[in-house]
Amino acid sequence: MASTRRIAVLEAAATLALVGAPLYWLQGRRVRRRTQRLEEAPGERAGALPGSPPNRRIVGLGESPMAAVGLDDQGAGVIPRLASLLAESSGRRVEWRTSARSGATARFTREVLLPRIEPGGVDRVIVALGVNDCLALRSSKRWLDELERLTSAIRERLEPGGIIFTGVPPMRHFPALPIPLATMLGLRARLLDASLARFTRTDASLVHAPMDFAQHPDGMFCRDGFHPNEAAHRLWAGQLAELVSE
Repeated sequence: MASTRRIAVLEAAATLALVGAPLYWLQGRRVRRRTQRLEEAPGERAGALPGSPPNRRIVGLGESPMAAVGLDDQGAGVIPRLASLLAESSGRRVEWRTSARSGATARFTREVLLPRIEPGGVDRVIVALGVNDCLALRSSKRWLDELERLTSAIRERLEPGGIIFTGVPPMRHFPALPIPLATMLGLRARLLDASLARFTRTDASLVHAPMDFAQHPDGMFCRDGFHPNEAAHRLWAGQLAELVSE
């Protein structure tokens, strides 16, 4: 009940914040013009770490951070780093694969990115989404509808032992975003993240893994002030490794 009230309050605040839409449009246009556009990192998006059987298989789905935007190589991204940590701690062979795209939404992930993964059982699927759904001003109801469809599609195709949804990043802390645009998007991110957290509590096989760079607002971003840098990916992988191990 408390989470329902919190989501209702956030929904009302996020809606009220839209009164500044003309200013946000102007700020967003200025941000797009001034912010350096970073590309998805080159390199392989699948691999395997040697070890003893039985093999573990992990899959990453999502938007630009999962696609390692702004990094020098895909190997520095969260999923290959996670695979390395799991192989090292367990001694088992770990196979990994990412299917991600800059600009991806929950719907795009279900319709385009998921079908690129070979069907078959996997240990864990890690999903990183939310920023682009925030930018699209997605309502919490529409967001939850898309999460339900995506979860069903993942289960049908990959039969995972569990699905970890990383939290919607706290956009109010993105250095590239000026006030009040950062405030409005920050509210929307909190709304979608709270909805995501409530969604995962309905099923024991779903996990919500909050993403919060608030303690390191300057040291965890690429030079565009929008995407997580290598240090952030390293921290992110470590947090996920603990959840996967549990």
